[in-house]
Amino acid sequence: MIWLLAISAVLCNATAQLAMKLASQTDRVFIQGLGPWLSPWVTPWILAALTLYGASFVLTVRIFSLVPLSLATPVMAGATFLLVSISSALFLGEQLSDIKILGMLLIIAGIYCLVR
Repeated sequence: MIWLLAISAVLCNATAQLAMKLASQTDRVFIQGLGPWLSPWVTPWILAALTLYGASFVLTVRIFSLVPLSLATPVMAGATFLLVSISSALFLGEQLSDIKILGMLLIIAGIYCLVR
């Protein structure tokens, strides 16, 4: 149950980051007539990112109440870094170079050391 919450929180967080990237690449406005200062901030991607970050926050608070912080934080942060890197390559066409893959392996090794 706890790890299902953690996986859900990581998925929400990583998806929110992808949504923010997509928001930066579009000029589609969700609600017209809000004015030049507010309209760019009210897009479907921004609203999705805010919702997903909110869900991730609520899930993370619950996880922190159930798991030691020294375990939950590195595992969730590392999983988010890895998922964002892989998702960016798959969905946004960003490159996964050899050095980035090495960095991902080092993150995994570092998490392993932290949770032991």
